[in-house]
Amino acid sequence: MTRGRMWAAALAAALGGAAATAGAAGTQGAAGPLQAQADAAVPNKGEWTIMAYSLDLNQTLFAINAEQPKVPASNNKVFSAIWALDVLGPDYRFPTDLLINGNIQNGVLQGDVIIRGSGDPGFGYPTYEKDNIDPLRTMARRLKALGINQVTGSVIGDATIHDQQNYGPAWPLDTGMGAAHYAPTVSGLPYQRNMLWVEPNGQGPNGFVLHPDVPEIPVVWQSRGGRGYAVRRPEQDTVRLRGGIGRPGTRFPVGAFEPALLAPAALRQAMREAGIQVNGAVKLQRTPRGSKLAHRHLSLTVAEMVPQLNQHSDNFFAEHFWKAAVAKATGQGSYTRGGAASANFFHGKAGVPYGQLWQADGSGLSANNRTSANAMVMTLRFADKAPYSQVFHESLAVAGDPRGTMKRMFVGTPAAGNLHAKTGYIRQVRSLSGYVKTASGERVAFAFIYNGRNTSGARGVQTALGNLLASYRR
Repeated sequence: MTRGRMWAAALAAALGGAAATAGAAGTQGAAGPLQAQADAAVPNKGEWTIMAYSLDLNQTLFAINAEQPKVPASNNKVFSAIWALDVLGPDYRFPTDLLINGNIQNGVLQGDVIIRGSGDPGFGYPTYEKDNIDPLRTMARRLKALGINQVTGSVIGDATIHDQQNYGPAWPLDTGMGAAHYAPTVSGLPYQRNMLWVEPNGQGPNGFVLHPDVPEIPVVWQSRGGRGYAVRRPEQDTVRLRGGIGRPGTRFPVGAFEPALLAPAALRQAMREAGIQVNGAVKLQRTPRGSKLAHRHLSLTVAEMVPQLNQHSDNFFAEHFWKAAVAKATGQGSYTRGGAASANFFHGKAGVPYGQLWQADGSGLSANNRTSANAMVMTLRFADKAPYSQVFHESLAVAGDPRGTMKRMFVGTPAAGNLHAKTGYIRQVRSLSGYVKTASGERVAFAFIYNGRNTSGARGVQTALGNLLASYRR
C-alpha cells in the first residue's frame, strides 16, 4: 500500500470508525436557554457544526450538529497551539545547533561544519531578527574564536527532526506546494520563513543576487520585460525570474523547494564574510557521529511566538509548532504520523471523542482536516483550565482590535473588545472559535464552523451568534 493510501485509510478509520460518544457537556438535543434563538439565526443547518458552552456553569447554551466533523480551515491552529503549549511548554525555546566534525590543525578544520535544526520557525525570521543573517554571523564568529580559518569539508544542514515532506497533504493549488509566501515549505531546519529572495540588479554572473547566497538552488532569468517576479513550479526546485529589475533593492520572494538548503548556505556566506574559507559545498544529511557542539542558538519562547499562529494566522508558524508536537509524540515531525498522534493527545487530555478530530496538518490549509464543534469546545475548555491558560487566551485575536485577524469583525457591537477567537477561511469554509463573556459576566467557549458555498452569509451568522452570546443576561 502506498503512503498516500495508508494515510487515506487512517483518515477514513478515524472519521468513520466507531460512533462518537457525547462530549463532556452533552450535545444531543441541547435545550439551553439560547437554543431557540440560535436555531432561528442559522439557515441551512446541515452546513454547520455549532456549539456554545458556559465554562462557569458547565452547561451547553446551544448546539447544532455539534458532533458532526467539518473542515475547520485555520481554526485547526487552535489545536496546534494548544498541543505545542502543552507538550513543549510555554517557556520552551527551539535550539539551532552549530557543530564541528574533525580536528583543527593550524587553523584548518579537517572536516565539516554542521548546522542542526529543531524546527524553529523564528530562525532568521524578518519579524524577530534585525538582520536575517545575524544568528549565522554569531555562529561564524564562534568558529573564528575556535581558531578556524579554513574548512576542508562541507557545510552540512541537518533537518532530520522532520520527515522529508515539506508541504501538507491536500494544500490549495495556489500554495504551489510551498512556493507561495502565505504558505511556504516546512522544514526541520527553517531559515527566513524558508523563502529565497532574488534581487535582479545587474550584478553577479547572471545579473541577480540571491539572499542567502545559495547557488545549489538553480535560478534562471527567463524574461526581462514588464513587472518582475520570481516563481517556481510546484514539483521543481528551479526558480524562474521574470520581468524587469524594478527599483534599486527590489527583491522577489519564492518558497524554496528544499528549504533546508537555506540555513547552511547562509552560514557559509557568514563564514566567508568572517574570513573563513570553505572548500566543500552545502549538503544535507544527519549530523555525523562524534560531532562536537560549538554553539547553540535559542529561539524566542513558545509563549512569545504563539500569537503569530492565532492573532496573525501564520501558516508557517502553525506547521512548525504542530510538527514539533508530533516529533515530541512520535520521535519525528511527520505528516503521516501526526493525525493519529493528535487524535490520541486530545482524546487523552481533553476527552475529545475519537472520530471528531483529525489534523492532517498544523495550519488548516489541508482540505483533509476535520473537527466537530464539540471537539473544539472541549479543547477550548481544556486550555482554559491549563497552566498556560492566560498565554493561550492572550494569543487569540480580539474582536475589533487592529492587531489581529478580527480587526474588521464585530466593530461597534456588544462583542467588540470582548470576544476573542481564532478565525478561519479557505474555499467554502468559514470558521470562528474562541471565548466570549456574556452581559452578566458568564464565560463561554464557542465554535461556529461552516462548510458551504455561502461563505459571506456565514460570516453574518457567526456575527449574529457572537453578539447573541455577548448580549445574553441570565
